[in-house]
Amino acid sequence: MIGKVHALAYREIPLIYPGVLPRLKLAAVCTTNEQSAQKAARDGGFEGWTTSIEELLSREDVDVVDVCSPNFAHREIILAALRAGKHVIVDKPLARNGIEAQEIAEATAAGKARLGMVFNYRFVPALMLAHKMIADGTLGTVYHFHFDYLHSGYQNPNRPMSWRLRHAQSGGGALVDLGSHIIDLARHLLGEFAELNATTRTYVTERPAAAGSSLREAVDVDDAAWLQVKMQSGAQGTLFVTRFATGAVDDMNVHIYGERGALKFSLQDSNVLNYFDAQAKSAAQGWTRIQTGTEYEGAAVPPPRSILGWNRTHTENIYQILRSLVQDRPIAPDATDGLRVHQLIDKAYQAARSTD
Repeated sequence: MIGKVHALAYREIPLIYPGVLPRLKLAAVCTTNEQSAQKAARDGGFEGWTTSIEELLSREDVDVVDVCSPNFAHREIILAALRAGKHVIVDKPLARNGIEAQEIAEATAAGKARLGMVFNYRFVPALMLAHKMIADGTLGTVYHFHFDYLHSGYQNPNRPMSWRLRHAQSGGGALVDLGSHIIDLARHLLGEFAELNATTRTYVTERPAAAGSSLREAVDVDDAAWLQVKMQSGAQGTLFVTRFATGAVDDMNVHIYGERGALKFSLQDSNVLNYFDAQAKSAAQGWTRIQTGTEYEGAAVPPPRSILGWNRTHTENIYQILRSLVQDRPIAPDATDGLRVHQLIDKAYQAARSTD
């Protein structure tokens, strides 16, 4: 799925930002079998296909490798691409854990090829505005905050096992899958973490080994995680992620409270940033809905008044990485950002184990 979203991004970028980048070519796609590779090439408009990473990396017309594989395949593909001198774009998370992420970050720092992370929620216009307002001091000192990311779909105990439910393949459960997003977003908006405590919970401890199978397999990843954190700025808050939020679709919520004002954001109302100005005259105080839509500087289409689509945030993230490569500017988010997220996730799991 995410590979299709990224392929769409590369096809849209020349229309959204005409003339900014060199011509983009979808040179080749690599998947695990011939049938899926041929279908991906046909559906996505790639000029070639392969089932061999080595063959993909040997192509002279490949400058950037976009990694959209499951977590357990990230390390091998990324390191091979970096060794081959290919720039890398990788969808979150960077790897499975801090050890793998450290190896990737060190390999990136040691070579000429560069790596960009896709943490697409940094590129929601409402959250881009929130970042600017916090950096400008609009809220003053931030006192406390709450971030959550709520999914459903795992409540059925007969949902069969998959790589996302096996720690050896995924690196973790909801905390890796969803937590990587809000941990990065908290760092991006509020700075570095200073302290962290965590609790995790697995609600369904075994599942069918495969669809229709009578064999049961133990689940060794978390279904939900609660983090209590303190930032280096002194702000304290909570981060909560779950794949057991009955009724949720793709619900992410951000609440930030400061001395001069407060911000609220909901992914299900993603065209709006809610702002409370505590310095306004009492008669004028109240929450203000700031319409943001698709306000991206320099974008030719769609017009800023248009509603935001989820795929547009991926497109903007990828565009900013490519533009940074072309203009030889620092990439954000990069391998260090991916590493920091894994280090915090590792600390959270360690803290959760110590409280079991």
